[in-house]
Amino acid sequence: MIDDKYKNPEVITFDTGVDGPNLTVLGAVHGNEHCGPKAIKRILSAIDEGKIRLKKGKFVTMPIVNLLAYEKNVRFVERNLNRFLFPKENPKDYEDFLDLKLCPVLEAADYLLDLHSYHSKGDGFIFLGERDEPNIEYARALGVPRIIYGWEDAMKANDDVVDKREAMGTTEYSRQFGSIAVTLECGNHHDPKGEDVGFNAILNAMKYTGVAEIDEDLFVTSIPESETYDIKMGGMFLKSRVGEFTQDWTNMHPVSKGDVIASYEDGEELKIPEDGFLVLPHDETPMNSSWFFWGVPEKL
Repeated sequence: MIDDKYKNPEVITFDTGVDGPNLTVLGAVHGNEHCGPKAIKRILSAIDEGKIRLKKGKFVTMPIVNLLAYEKNVRFVERNLNRFLFPKENPKDYEDFLDLKLCPVLEAADYLLDLHSYHSKGDGFIFLGERDEPNIEYARALGVPRIIYGWEDAMKANDDVVDKREAMGTTEYSRQFGSIAVTLECGNHHDPKGEDVGFNAILNAMKYTGVAEIDEDLFVTSIPESETYDIKMGGMFLKSRVGEFTQDWTNMHPVSKGDVIASYEDGEELKIPEDGFLVLPHDETPMNSSWFFWGVPEKL
């Protein structure tokens, strides 16, 4: 039996009472991704200290969405919360109960920033869903030089994905209700720079939406700049049976058409279909989960 406290994650709301947008920030949708809670904690401290002064609209945050997974330091407990995300009439899995708490928060957001990290080595980047001007402009304002788009289309196009709702995560759900929403992958799970990337992005989101005035010395200036480029997702390879990578791949590793990325135990090789980049390779992914994605450079 799971304690009810885990089914009711904390929602912190700052309502200025002045007309303006609702900026919502999430942390630890996946329990083993700690950059979000750390960055949000720094934001809350800066608000308390008067270094961030909220002036219009609402700032809403769920610092630790999946508390039980966070305490266990696992990605999820019974179901990936960032897939199949919608209110369930008959919740069964633990994460189904979190849907009931999370979805109303997502429905109310005008701007959403969902902070994540990832398993492989590499720098931060933004996952962009809608390719309209408001979403692109918001993504570029966050101060992260790399943007990947087309994830939802890549997931839905994959023949191994039976239920197309698998692509429904926080941003996809929120955008159904008119939100401008992006996911920020702050870097590797254990990279201390990830917290700074997330912290800076929240500050930039506050500045862009106009919900707050911010002391300029709060912005982190020590984050190394990466090459700026946009990547269109080309597809996903599912780990449908036992296999292994051909080398220790890093996120955003340049690849050429025909490169063998992995092979199954029976000898079948998985090859990149065109020149581009390897995206989020995960050598220890569970069976029937995404093993790696690939994408091609294409300007938004």
